[in-house]
Amino acid sequence: MSDADRSFYNSMRPSWGPDGTLVFASTRSALEGAGSKNTADSLMITKNVIQAQGREIQVAKFSNEASAKALENQIQMTRIELAGGVPEPSLHPTTLKSIFHDQDASNPANMHEKLVWELASILFDAAGTANGASEAGPRKNTLSQFWATLVDSASSRSVALARSGEEKAIAALSGHRIQDACKYLLDGKNFRLATLVSLIGSNDQSKKDMREQLNEWQEANFLSEFADPIRAIYELLSGNSCVCEGKKGVPLEDRMESFVISERFGLDWKQAFGLRLWYSISREDDLSAAVRVFQDDVTQDREQRPQTWYLEQGIPALWQDQDQDQREDLLWGLLKLYADEQTDLEAVLRPENSQLSPFNVRLSWQLSRALLSTNKVSYGADAIEKADALTISFADQLINEGSWLEATFVLLHLSQPEVRAKAVQDNLCRHAGLLGPENGTSFTTLTQTLKIPSAWIWEAQALYMRAVKKDAAAEVQCLLRAGSYPEAHEVFVHKVAPSAVISRDYDELASILSRFEGHDDDIAGWTLGGEVYKAFLELVNRRRQRQQALSPVLEKLVAGLPAMRENAESANITSLAAIFEMGSTVAKVMVETSKQEQVFLSRRTLT
Repeated sequence: MSDADRSFYNSMRPSWGPDGTLVFASTRSALEGAGSKNTADSLMITKNVIQAQGREIQVAKFSNEASAKALENQIQMTRIELAGGVPEPSLHPTTLKSIFHDQDASNPANMHEKLVWELASILFDAAGTANGASEAGPRKNTLSQFWATLVDSASSRSVALARSGEEKAIAALSGHRIQDACKYLLDGKNFRLATLVSLIGSNDQSKKDMREQLNEWQEANFLSEFADPIRAIYELLSGNSCVCEGKKGVPLEDRMESFVISERFGLDWKQAFGLRLWYSISREDDLSAAVRVFQDDVTQDREQRPQTWYLEQGIPALWQDQDQDQREDLLWGLLKLYADEQTDLEAVLRPENSQLSPFNVRLSWQLSRALLSTNKVSYGADAIEKADALTISFADQLINEGSWLEATFVLLHLSQPEVRAKAVQDNLCRHAGLLGPENGTSFTTLTQTLKIPSAWIWEAQALYMRAVKKDAAAEVQCLLRAGSYPEAHEVFVHKVAPSAVISRDYDELASILSRFEGHDDDIAGWTLGGEVYKAFLELVNRRRQRQQALSPVLEKLVAGLPAMRENAESANITSLAAIFEMGSTVAKVMVETSKQEQVFLSRRTLT
């Protein structure tokens, strides 16, 4: 084996972790600056695992998976209030599109997402109509303007590729550019058709008249003399934007082939839907009529299924999707949600319909919360389970990215208060080492912005002090700040107080005992715990000041110490040693007291 082969055999191969991370070995210089890049295809170095022999084992993620920044607008628009001691969020956006993060506008995924938010806003924002007027008309007009802008570039390409004036006219009509269509027809000297096109979609009567005219021409075999583009324009004038029916079983010169207008002239699904919106439905119809017409055509295979944006643009997904041909553009999903309240919201919001990775559920979650806030859509059956499953998935994604604080915000959207509280507390405990001081940014964000009860944070820090720092005194302080007095007393009695007695750190003992003032009635084991240590501390203080010990204090200690000895675990040597130390001190005080009493009696006898 050559040196090169041996080196390759012994090298560490890059491999994917189960959570979407890439583990690989490299030198630091080869990756200098990679963590700061922000392009769609760059890697973000998130953790340095091992350093050895000039190499580093790195963990990396694609930078486009970082989702925390995209939540900033939504967090600002969310009102959080305490209900039964548990934070409960409610979203109040001015418009749905205001939730969009508006970052990296050159990224194709972000460009499409912006369109999604704009369409959602058009379809589901509260309409600003006055005096109870119908909102259908203004909403339809707004959608028409949006859709014309959406297909403008595609229509321009279609015009550029068209060979005849009639084909150019069809391409222009697919972008709702009626004046341009008339111009192309006039340039081709087709004055009659240009005149008719100038009135396209203006009224239902003209559509009816054109349908009757087409039927007459069909029966008279006149249509066979028309070129396909002219036939298609007449069909559009009649309100038919799908199939131009042919004719067979007639002499060869009268035969016509059937064709789908969008397929014949190279229109994408957005242009095809635009034809229904602008020319097929009545001016009085709601836009949902155009959605239903197009959906029927897709169902009957007269139109192609609306492809996802990345397939349409030839951008490969980050996984092998066996069902990619069944995925539908999220824009189309929103239209279906508006047109039919029975549409499966969960199916529409699947990340496969809008994301290169099925594990990136950020947009799915944000859009679901925005749509649900309008009260115009719902998950239907098992709504709570579906909504919570998406919430947990997104929270896990954020935690995996290192955005545990934003994950806390997401977990607040769990439906049931008890489940919500448990999930948030668990998340705080897992990231207790990152909570920081009380006046720090994280603590302030949790308590002020997210309205997390401070007790939850202190409980998490108490667990961190116990499990990681092994600092029992700090654990007690955290539990006291959390108001968990029984738990604090338990740790105090078994760990902190015995250590303080043995080390004779009576100042710490006094400091912690003072924090229990007024709460001893809430602690079941106070009599054989804190009260005994409190009595011992008083005994020590009086001895320091050379004052005689009070009988009630000695009685508490004489009665309490044997009981504490019985309750103490034999394995807890520190507690046993502390009890012995306190017992020894009590015995000395009692001997000293007895001697003082004998001296006092002797003096009285002599006098």
